[in-house]
Amino acid sequence: MLHRIHSTIFALLFLALFILNTFVLHLLALGLILLILYVGYYGWELGGVVTQEEKAILRFWLGVWILLSIILIVLTASYELWKVTPEVVYTTIFLTPPILLWACRRATHLSLFSHAHDLWHSKHHHIPRTVWITASAIILLLSLFFLTLAGHPVTDAVRSVWERLSGGIFVLFVLCTTLLFALLWRGKERALSLMLLCVLLFAFLSVAAIVFPIGFGFDSFIHKATETHLAQFGTITPKPFYYIGQYVLVLFLRHGFLIPVDLADTFLVPVLTALLLPAAWFFAAAHITRKRSMAMMSLMGLFLLPLSSFIVTTPQALANLWTLLLVLASVPYLLEKEHPRLRVLAIAALATALIHPLAGIPGFLYFLFLATDPSRTNPRTPKINRVVRVLLVALSCVVLPLSFVVNALMGHQELGINLAALNPLHWLSQVNLAVFFENRFSPVLDLVYLYGLNAGVLFILIALFAWKEYHADLSKRFRAILLTVVALLVNYLIMSTALQFSFLIDYERTNYAARLLPLIHFFLAPYVILGLSHVLLNLKTQPVVLRGASLILLVAVAGSSFYLAYPRRDAYETNRGFNVSQSDIDAVYLVEELAAGEPYLALANQSVSAAAMKEIGFRYFGDLFFYPIPTGGDLYESFLAMNASPTRETAQSVLSIVPMSGDVTTIFFLVNNYWWDAPRIIETAKSTSDDWRSVGEGAVYVFRYDF
Repeated sequence: MLHRIHSTIFALLFLALFILNTFVLHLLALGLILLILYVGYYGWELGGVVTQEEKAILRFWLGVWILLSIILIVLTASYELWKVTPEVVYTTIFLTPPILLWACRRATHLSLFSHAHDLWHSKHHHIPRTVWITASAIILLLSLFFLTLAGHPVTDAVRSVWERLSGGIFVLFVLCTTLLFALLWRGKERALSLMLLCVLLFAFLSVAAIVFPIGFGFDSFIHKATETHLAQFGTITPKPFYYIGQYVLVLFLRHGFLIPVDLADTFLVPVLTALLLPAAWFFAAAHITRKRSMAMMSLMGLFLLPLSSFIVTTPQALANLWTLLLVLASVPYLLEKEHPRLRVLAIAALATALIHPLAGIPGFLYFLFLATDPSRTNPRTPKINRVVRVLLVALSCVVLPLSFVVNALMGHQELGINLAALNPLHWLSQVNLAVFFENRFSPVLDLVYLYGLNAGVLFILIALFAWKEYHADLSKRFRAILLTVVALLVNYLIMSTALQFSFLIDYERTNYAARLLPLIHFFLAPYVILGLSHVLLNLKTQPVVLRGASLILLVAVAGSSFYLAYPRRDAYETNRGFNVSQSDIDAVYLVEELAAGEPYLALANQSVSAAAMKEIGFRYFGDLFFYPIPTGGDLYESFLAMNASPTRETAQSVLSIVPMSGDVTTIFFLVNNYWWDAPRIIETAKSTSDDWRSVGEGAVYVFRYDF
């Protein structure tokens, strides 16, 4: 009864404030507070329904994750059947309290307020002074870290964020990591250590989001433009089958809590990763090790994961996060058939599939492996069970290449298939597990890349060590994980050898296959937790010198991962791309001004094209976008042709690819000063164009051709 009273009072107060802010005040700060209250309270309530056996923090993350997954599924269904309008979001928020109150009618967990009351009046654990001092130092260093990032915004074109940030940012991060790892090594003060780890992980992932106020990457601009269009119209034509899971979450934040699309999209994945991943890892480790202190120590291995997947919000990144959480959440079920049950994991698997198919299909296959495990199938039909299992395994090994073939046929895209590359000997030649070591006469950089070049090998070795040590106990329990990993490896080999993505530009044709590698890491995460915990448990009894050296080594791994997570330009590697700059945006507006409302086509690189999509939105001539997007299209080929020969004849040939060629008589050619051979291109174009201008003190040149 007390639980129902608390829930009712909270719902009435929350909905009253929600109505006031949505229709009267329109305050972003209040919207953020309401979002925290909504996700926090109803995530807690749903976590109590999903699993009542777990401690507070272990069920809290599950509740938040499943709550977001249900919202994602409901809003995606609304989009597919109709639209996602503010009214749909309001209805979803208004229905949450009564539905959860009904779902909790048989739950025995305390309300969030009762739990807080009991914590306040319970006997408090004495925290040593050194721990308080350490925690205070971590908070101070993290504050300096974020102030440093905020004080160095980058709006000009650079290849790497490290070109503008001083080495002090690494010193702050390494000091924070060292102190926090010392707390994790203690294995005590779990709530405090977890909260600090969440903030440290956010610091790791949010560098690009904070330092690049205009935006980071290329794909994110396309997704933001789509989300902005959806926020205005509720739908888009033609309706994309992919990515809707991310879009509806951003619309939920925009319509429900007044968070701007750009802000919601930019921080969606970094915030959710920092909030959910440490708790999920601790949740899985607590069930694997059966010791909370060891589970805390294993959190140092979090930085072994390929966290670069989560530095920018894209559907692939969000789906990767959901896949990793699905694997970690399934650990209790794998070990002891404990909560969360299959129906809960099914919700998460479906949500993952709605975000991005490249991660969603493996996630859903993993769920099917769980559901069809021989120990859980009908014992009366052994032959049928075996046949279904064999067919499922066979399908899982080729499902992703088949999906690309089907998609290419439906979309009339060019996709080559090289059957000769399916030779197993050719596959073996693609596998390289060698240890890489290079020396560029920079001790720190050599150390960073010694780890970076061998990070995948190290991850696999830890997983193999765990499998060897605990094979007898885990061969059947972790069977679904092993089957999924083998299936992903086969899919990766087929996609990286037999499939030829000719509709993409040359240097992007390996991207799809490469996206499977992080997923393999994520499915191996339970094995890595087990192997790392085994090593750390043995280290606890070793001399202080060895323990200290091990701690320093783990800090070095975390620091190296931090540096390697972002694009780089150093002695080892040079990033190809430049970020979108203010000059790119100025050039886009200059073209709009010079066009004076008349239709035109613009030939420009990816950064300027992304700026055009961000500032102007969608403008098409038939199926042809007015800037060169995508890079595998005809317009981008024309841009490359203009770079090779910036003549009037080359510019005029562009008009032939316009579906309504008579409507377009003007071509703009934009050249960034960092482009290869830019001086020659610029000087030649000056003599062949009808008019030319420049912005940003020569950062971008704009050439006009009228026909």
